[in-house]
Amino acid sequence: MRACLLAMVASALAVACSPSEDLARVQQELAHPGPWSIPPETLALGDLHYIEYVGAGPWVGESGCSGGITPGADILRDYLYAHFGQTDTIGGYACRPIVGNESQMSVHGTGRALDIMLPLDGGEADNDLGDPIGNWLIENAGAIGIQYIIWDLYTWMAERPEGSKGRDYGGTHPHHDHLHVEVSVDVAMNTENWFEETVDPPAIDGCVPLPFAGGVLEETDDCFVAFGPADYWRPVAGDGHGGTLLWTNAFEDPEPSNWARWNVIVSSRGSYQVEVYVDSDWGVHRETRYGIKHAEGEAEVVVDQSAAQGWVSLGEFVFDPGGDQHVSVYDNAASAVAEEQHIAVDALQLTRQGGAPLPLDPGASDDEGEALPSDASEDGGGCAVGGRSRFDAWLFALSSTWFLGRACRSRRRRHRG
Repeated sequence: MRACLLAMVASALAVACSPSEDLARVQQELAHPGPWSIPPETLALGDLHYIEYVGAGPWVGESGCSGGITPGADILRDYLYAHFGQTDTIGGYACRPIVGNESQMSVHGTGRALDIMLPLDGGEADNDLGDPIGNWLIENAGAIGIQYIIWDLYTWMAERPEGSKGRDYGGTHPHHDHLHVEVSVDVAMNTENWFEETVDPPAIDGCVPLPFAGGVLEETDDCFVAFGPADYWRPVAGDGHGGTLLWTNAFEDPEPSNWARWNVIVSSRGSYQVEVYVDSDWGVHRETRYGIKHAEGEAEVVVDQSAAQGWVSLGEFVFDPGGDQHVSVYDNAASAVAEEQHIAVDALQLTRQGGAPLPLDPGASDDEGEALPSDASEDGGGCAVGGRSRFDAWLFALSSTWFLGRACRSRRRRHRG
């Protein structure tokens, strides 16, 4: 087994040593031959939705534009940022005609369209990154109000007849570096999140429910996702819980740049003590913000990492099986931050409080305590418990560039340290 692991590391290092490779994009089989191929089960779910297509109308100049992104499109953009860490940026409003047809306004000019930008793979569409976004939007098109999607030379339109909502796209731009997504006129004007409670959040491959008693989620587990530019996530081997950790620097900004999330899936409803592991050699920032989304709402806890060592409690919270629940740590601060204010990102621990499972909220169900399943023309233009051996720590050090390529995807790119 170790021989196989060493071979894998050698392969990863061969990739990492190439100066032309972006560490945030080291993957295999990213681009798939041909256009976006929508799975049959996704197409079947998409056939259940019908939304009348409403274009932007004729191009009459800037006076015909909305002046900015609509509230509903902005709410959807924030949700996509929070759930799909592979996105570079998500554009919205642009007052202009359709590329290739200057007599018609782009839907971007109405503020109802989003461009979900993704890195290319050798000049081709990165289907491993883009397909899950497009598929999820189709499956939930009715609840969200998605009227049209373009991605990788293919389109999906909710107005088309059943069995033919997908079709090839022949516009000027192949849309291989972004998904173009349009929302309906009605939902564009929503000022509060209208769909989050009616859709299943995107599934996280490899993230499985914790045992009844709880457990530890390492920063190397599939339940963990690191967001932001890979250059600002620094892996450390030989320290931290299990022998590894990540760190980044705090900075002053209204929005986070490098932030991370432990997705929490439990087998039955219960109250859990939530703790994060802080290594005092790396945790420096005195006002490190953690956000906890649990069964009864959301909470924010500020931790002085400079005064912490080992497990630090964030409090006791109730978690339901399934659902969109997680613990996040953020790198941004409201006021000026001194240099080298490291934020250590390591393990998360949940410990069950009490004995029998708590009763579910009215209307919820979990199948006898088991985890709920997760289930026009436009612009051409699981979770593990336990430690790690010294060999594993050494392996981590050698393969850190591969880890960053797997876990770290740019969100909003900023220049910061």
